[in-house]
Amino acid sequence: MIKVVKGDLTELSTDAIVNAANNHLWMGAGVAGVIKRKGGAAIEEEAVARGPIPVGEAVVTGAGALKARHVIHAAVMGQDLATDAAIVRLATRNALLRAGEFGFKSVAFPALGTGAGGLGLDLAARVMVSEARSHMARGAGLEEIVFALMDEEGYRSFSRIAGRDRVVCLGDSITYGYPYGPEASWVDSCAGASALNMVNKGINGDTTWDMLTRFQDDVVELDPAYAIILGGSNDIWMGITLRGIQENVQYMVREALNNGICPVLGAPPPGNFSQVGGFPPSPLVRLIAAELVALRRWLQEFACAQMLPLLDFYQPLLDQETGKANPYYYGDEAHPNRSGYLVLARAAEQVVLHIKKGLG
Repeated sequence: MIKVVKGDLTELSTDAIVNAANNHLWMGAGVAGVIKRKGGAAIEEEAVARGPIPVGEAVVTGAGALKARHVIHAAVMGQDLATDAAIVRLATRNALLRAGEFGFKSVAFPALGTGAGGLGLDLAARVMVSEARSHMARGAGLEEIVFALMDEEGYRSFSRIAGRDRVVCLGDSITYGYPYGPEASWVDSCAGASALNMVNKGINGDTTWDMLTRFQDDVVELDPAYAIILGGSNDIWMGITLRGIQENVQYMVREALNNGICPVLGAPPPGNFSQVGGFPPSPLVRLIAAELVALRRWLQEFACAQMLPLLDFYQPLLDQETGKANPYYYGDEAHPNRSGYLVLARAAEQVVLHIKKGLG
């Protein structure tokens, strides 16, 4: 669960609070100074003994006399006092990773980089909340992430982003629910089971380029908390290169993050080539099958590198004995039947349960 509170970070009783630190971990002014004053100089002594650290990294110390049990020192700047959105995202990510490594269940953040670093509150909110949601959606053990803001402006900025509850599902016919319609789609089934506000933005025949061109209208303008991006099959059938698909997906991920939206990458199902017959020719069938495998592999690697949640629709529709698409779940060479869509919905629900933790 993500919460936004107006008040003093140092008065919270979470497992850990986050200090907006410099990379030498000296605790002077700002949030660091307040933590040191209230918690005691021993916090700084323990931190400095573990520094310096790279900008964007984080270390954990005790919390002295504070109500929290630990302090996570996230280095958002060096001695030049310069920071940016990428550094704040990395510092937020590493602070959350440290929380996971220590088994913390709750952690509280200030608005990182907005003091001496000069980062705008709205930008900090988009970066930090989307990173927190990504962490939750990947199945983190954290149960509560709190953003504590001292002033009304900060409270409003973070509340606007953290208050979002919509999940937009952007895709092609697999998301739409072809040939039955959205009421038979994995989106509709998953929304009913999870009670989440899930919006079906699948369009039959769409390539990832088509999805990119409507990303502003169909995703950004809806102010979602999450955007599930599932596409690439049509690109491959149309001969679009894997590199082209990658560039389109990367662009949509950047646009999502820039707008405070957590992207969830989807790996499309395998093709059911047992129903293709003599067309397309066997060499082309083999090429398409290989490209779908390569796309899934790249999506897994990209999601891992960017620490983004991944929704895998490839594995659930495979026949485990043959390693090929299970024809029982297909209506044609590319689209699931009603049973297949239910299988995809069950697979999606595992990720959606984690997504729910990233909402307010």
